[in-house]
Amino acid sequence: MNADEKNRYFQELFRNLRHEGLTVKPETEEGLLPVELDGQRLCLALDTGAIRYWKEDVADERRSAALDRVTDIAKITSEYMRQMEAAPQLTASGLTGDYRLLAEFNDTVLAGHPSKYGIQFVTWEWVRDHTALYQGNYYGPEGGTDSYAAAKRNFAARSGLVPRGFLFTPEQLTEIYRCIHETLESEYPITDERQECLGSTAEQIERCVPGLEERVELSYQKEVALTAAETPQDCGMQFN
Repeated sequence: MNADEKNRYFQELFRNLRHEGLTVKPETEEGLLPVELDGQRLCLALDTGAIRYWKEDVADERRSAALDRVTDIAKITSEYMRQMEAAPQLTASGLTGDYRLLAEFNDTVLAGHPSKYGIQFVTWEWVRDHTALYQGNYYGPEGGTDSYAAAKRNFAARSGLVPRGFLFTPEQLTEIYRCIHETLESEYPITDERQECLGSTAEQIERCVPGLEERVELSYQKEVALTAAETPQDCGMQFN
């Protein structure tokens, strides 16, 4: 990775970490990117996509979870920035600007577009004998690494690379997650094998659904509001 590539990677990583509410300090003399949580050192990001940290900085559960999130963000950001550096230019009739061809399958393309706000991802369909692009679906750049994940899902389904029925939306996964925990927390008997399967499924959903806690809380609050609306109101009758 040359100096320009490193600078572009750190700029993109800076934006993605800030999107998660983390504080990112200027690059150190050693070429590392300091990341802080609540004004205290959390870790250092390397230009390789790796993370360096001290055990005492991630001693509690909240900071450990934050480190895991930084690690995931750095890995994903490094992945697509390497692809952006190596990808060829996408050319098509009427298309202007810097668009890189990241993937292509079954007349569907996944492109990346660098902007001053970060990388934007787009899926299109080829038309007119592969000379023009049709019906673009745009992701980001304000969504951080979640935009990249959403664009890949759209490309996989749109191109037929993965059947649409095999893909669940974040909303569907949120409800599955709630149902799993309701089952695990119930008093009904459950085999060890099923408990292990459900537990691993819940962990998998936690890793792949952005803002899962907020989604679960919103789903719960909607049910609370529905229950309150359906509860008979006090008619005002008094009894002694």
